Amino acid sequence: MNHPSLPTRRALLSLVTLGAASALGARAAEACGCEATTADIEGPYYLPGAPRRSVLLEAGMEGTTLELTGIVRAPDCGVAAGALLEFWQADARGRYDGRGMRLRGVVQADGRGAFSLRTIVPGRYLNGDRFRPAHIHLKVRRAGAGPFTTQLYFAGDPYNAGDPWFDATRALQLAPDHGGFRATSRIYLPG
Repeated sequence: MNHPSLPTRRALLSLVTLGAASALGARAAEACGCEATTADIEGPYYLPGAPRRSVLLEAGMEGTTLELTGIVRAPDCGVAAGALLEFWQADARGRYDGRGMRLRGVVQADGRGAFSLRTIVPGRYLNGDRFRPAHIHLKVRRAGAGPFTTQLYFAGDPYNAGDPWFDATRALQLAPDHGGFRATSRIYLPG
């Protein structure tokens, strides 16, 4: 039986694998002067088949709106034009839709590698004996490369400290925007 405050064997193996992949990707990115985004776990709530859409908001949805924009760069630091970014997240109360496609979507980066997503700030949920910090999952696919999975966190979340997967380099800075927030992310794909 697993102790709720200790990572499982699977989680530890994931961290070792992610660490090795991140180290290799970091070397490729450093060669062109940028730092590769670190990988993160897919987690148990991923569902394949998310629809292509850049607006995850639905009528009557609770939560604070978030306009997330960003850019995706290839390992050589060039733009990752046409990359597909698949997002999934919890609702404002920390619940995932395990049957449907609520708060799930695929966005295609434009010719400059830019993307935009309208969603809500996700809630936190209990993981063992502590809460996971608010986060948005992201899987990037592009021609000629396998999928890259990571998570975007939020700067200042009190549950960032002590979370085994939190990485401050992926923490979004929220700025007020018409009653909601906006944030920008830069994804540098590993080699």
